[in-house]
Amino acid sequence: MDYMLTSSEKHIASEWEKYKGYTVRPVPSTLSYYRQHIHSLAAQKSCVILGGTPEIRDIFQAEHRPVTLIDQSEEMVRAMGWLTAAKKPLAPNEQFSKQNWLTVALTDPVDLVVGDDAINMVSWDEFPLFLSRIWQLLNKEGIFICHLLVKPDDELIDQEVEDVWHAYQTGLIKSTFDLASCLNFICFDKPSYRMGWQQTISRIGKDRLAQFKPELDFVDRFQLCNSRFCCPPQSLFEAIAEKYFTIEEIFYPHEHAYCLFEPVYLLRKKQG
Repeated sequence: MDYMLTSSEKHIASEWEKYKGYTVRPVPSTLSYYRQHIHSLAAQKSCVILGGTPEIRDIFQAEHRPVTLIDQSEEMVRAMGWLTAAKKPLAPNEQFSKQNWLTVALTDPVDLVVGDDAINMVSWDEFPLFLSRIWQLLNKEGIFICHLLVKPDDELIDQEVEDVWHAYQTGLIKSTFDLASCLNFICFDKPSYRMGWQQTISRIGKDRLAQFKPELDFVDRFQLCNSRFCCPPQSLFEAIAEKYFTIEEIFYPHEHAYCLFEPVYLLRKKQG
């Protein structure tokens, strides 16, 4: 898929910088969790990052650890490189492999795969294939750190724009980060489990979104972000994941209310 509605590396990078704190970028507690486990699991081991998440790449760059970045969009991976500490499309410790996550294959299995929202980029019917592919990439007892978005509660979906506006005005929604997520939640498509920035702009409309200015200029901030997320109920995700992995740990970031729907799973490969 096209993650961004522009192909310029520097333009993508400058737009992506706008999203700090929002749901497409890891928050500090998530990064701390990544750092802890990557440090303990990655030493002397072969590692893969799905996509080009700059915050995860920074962890590997700081420790000078080799890592393979896998994505079907080389432009996106290179653009994210400008936001890393190395400030270049690919750092010396990185190599890029242009592959679709649903058909990905490597010559040798690896010990650690990290995916930040990667699974959310495929459709619900493709979740089993995605997880089976990651299972195949991993060595015996390899680890998959899987950060994903899950379906928000129905009461957050079954609202109107006016409800969200009132909740923000009265302080029930405490930050623009949660405000942006709540606007996405009311545009959640229950049959497909999908939501995304363009979907929200289209369904609510630019005029109605303008009422949240100046605190949140939703259209200006997200108009070039084409990320679309498939966010299934957490129990359904776990039922599929447990066919391939043992769930060793579930971590919840805590900076914002929306983090309740963004668990990080530490998954260990089951033996086939």
